[in-house]
Amino acid sequence: MEEIYLCLDVGGTEIKAAPVDSRGTLLRPLRHFPAMAEEPADVLLENFANVIGEIDVGEEGSAGIHFAFPGPFDYSEGICLLHGLSKFDRLYGVNLRRELARRLNFPPERIRFSNDAGAFALGEMNFGAARGAERSMFVCVGTGCGSAFGIGGALAPAGTPGVPENGYIYGTPYLDGCIDDYISRRGLMELSLELLGEPLDGRELAGRAKEGDRGAGNCLMVFGERMREALTPLMRGFGPEVLCLGGQI
Repeated sequence: MEEIYLCLDVGGTEIKAAPVDSRGTLLRPLRHFPAMAEEPADVLLENFANVIGEIDVGEEGSAGIHFAFPGPFDYSEGICLLHGLSKFDRLYGVNLRRELARRLNFPPERIRFSNDAGAFALGEMNFGAARGAERSMFVCVGTGCGSAFGIGGALAPAGTPGVPENGYIYGTPYLDGCIDDYISRRGLMELSLELLGEPLDGRELAGRAKEGDRGAGNCLMVFGERMREALTPLMRGFGPEVLCLGGQI
């Protein structure tokens, strides 16, 4: 019998989830749920449990529950370490594996966590745009700026020249702060407030630009220039053949 895994891609805005077989095939259409990322811990844990219940395969059973989760996070122990990044702050120090196993009456050893950008990287290296590349870099722009680096189809090991600790670029100094302050949803909204007088997210700016709003188009151009400036030193240091951009900005 084919093993079935309940997979959740957790972002700061929404959770994407579906049951998946061992070959990576979606067994049901991908579903979208609100992340509720700024709610109290109990509400967030209950939300995760409800999402898992919604995608459960019932009598067929599941071999495991797998989370792609933003960092910082202790992935081996299942402990959330996010703090000060405008998402899941109230889960700081919470052992998600233990809490969810208790709520779901599910074996804790079958609940696994991986970095969301790392999971994106592995998918692109094995099935997508970075397939066959010897060196590749991955940047996910959404609520924050996630990242990963790949060598030979696997995540770059610790200590690889040109790769920041854990593959995270979000804390790299940039302008008056760090990359996460500028190359993110909040960075784009602050930029639009500065240039246009109102905070607009990527969807709103794109809609206006398509309608011919030059101010919105210029705002997106400036954001792109900032991304180029922020990423260029990192790319020069690592030397990727492929840069894959993802995220939900």
